[in-house]
Amino acid sequence: MSQEIERKFLVNTLPDVNHLKVIEYERSFLFIDKNSEIRIQKKWDRYELEKKTNRSSLQATKQKLEISLQEYRELKKNCKKIIQRKSYSISQNPEISLKIYSGEFKWLSRVEVEFQNEHQASSFTPLEWFWKEITNSPLWRDSQLVRLSRKEFLELISS
Repeated sequence: MSQEIERKFLVNTLPDVNHLKVIEYERSFLFIDKNSEIRIQKKWDRYELEKKTNRSSLQATKQKLEISLQEYRELKKNCKKIIQRKSYSISQNPEISLKIYSGEFKWLSRVEVEFQNEHQASSFTPLEWFWKEITNSPLWRDSQLVRLSRKEFLELISS
């Protein structure tokens, strides 16, 4: 089980990512409630079943289990929306990653900053290419995105 403490921001100006390794994700959700989610995801040719439980507005725990392509396909039949995105690792200390979405959420570019503790998270100063913080917005978590209607998503992106 791993712990995650993070803040998320929309992107003002995309940094140059041409020299960075990209991870392509496909993610779907089997279960979502206020405090937890169960999802499946594909990263290249690797498939995972993951449970994420919220501990606070900034903190969550994750448990991952690798599954087969066949298991992934069977579970995916129970999912309605698919999140597709590319992820780029920008830095390691703090851990900053850029997520660029495609498909239904193609207008979303989000930066995620992960921290060792909540003190580091609260004292972090966003970089100049960051824009609006969305840590407490429906745009901050994929499980929230899949619950938005197209109209709600477009309204949030444009506000």
